[in-house]
Amino acid sequence: MRSLTEQNIRTRAYKLWQAAGEPNIRFDAFWYQAEKELLEERTRETAKSGRSKAGTRRIVRRRDGASARAH
Repeated sequence: MRSLTEQNIRTRAYKLWQAAGEPNIRFDAFWYQAEKELLEERTRETAKSGRSKAGTRRIVRRRDGASARAH
């Protein structure tokens, strides 16, 4: 998972500001929007990697012949 840095937020905020036509308003709104988007992306990446790891569990046979999930 990649870490969220101030530079990541600054770069995203600048791109959002440019896409909005470089308005003459406070840059704070773009900063907070960029931070929100990046955090959401990071959360999705974390959830995705967690699902893929969970999908790699294997089924093992217990001595009594019943199936059990290995954790």
